[in-house]
Amino acid sequence: PPFWVWPLWPFHYVVGWYVCNYRQRLFGDQASFFCSDTVVYGSTLMQNWVATHFARHFVTNPRQVKENIEAAARYAERVGVKVLCLGALNKAESINGGGLGIVNELGPRRKISIIHGNHLTAAAVVETIYQVFGDRKVKFFLTGASSKVGWAVAQALRDRHAYEVLCHSTDPGRRRFFREHGFASAASLAEGSAFSKYWIVGKYDTSVARLIPQSATAVVFSVPHPLGVRSDVRVIEAGTLHMDLQK
Repeated sequence: PPFWVWPLWPFHYVVGWYVCNYRQRLFGDQASFFCSDTVVYGSTLMQNWVATHFARHFVTNPRQVKENIEAAARYAERVGVKVLCLGALNKAESINGGGLGIVNELGPRRKISIIHGNHLTAAAVVETIYQVFGDRKVKFFLTGASSKVGWAVAQALRDRHAYEVLCHSTDPGRRRFFREHGFASAASLAEGSAFSKYWIVGKYDTSVARLIPQSATAVVFSVPHPLGVRSDVRVIEAGTLHMDLQK
């Protein structure tokens, strides 16, 4: 970082200490987050809430982080929010069990739905793929299959839509895991090139741009994606939500 940043470090540290430990206690649940974005789609209001703690607090102040997240969820429930999606480290297993702790905190009478961000991403990817390919018998080669999102995508494509999926991993243990659960596995991207021209790219790997077949179709949910240099490849951004304003 530039030299002028270093003198600001003590100030940033004090601000982080305050917002993590005392802001919510002093001003209530509504002070447990900052609203950074507000977007309206028809009659649907969407907001992006930023929790009042820094990444380091997940290590140094896990209890306060947990309390801030739960406070934001209580406020969302109180004001009538229908869906609360947990993103980034706010769904950390060590903090709240991927959101289960928040569900337990709100109790059985809660009306709000708590969504794990990875699950929402996987659902968006699967829905995008089905919108594009429908009931066609398509074979997909999936990179990043061993991640939480990738594995959820693989299972949903097979079990919900009967697509054939070849899962890629360089780890022999992961490939064995895929086979034990009924999936074919590939150790190299070259095997995927021979298998299909329809790829699902869930991992940033520069080799993908070199080995994906000519004029292939790539459904992408890796960030960033590595296919900017391949103008012949049809790229479909899949990790995005589509709002149906009729529902």
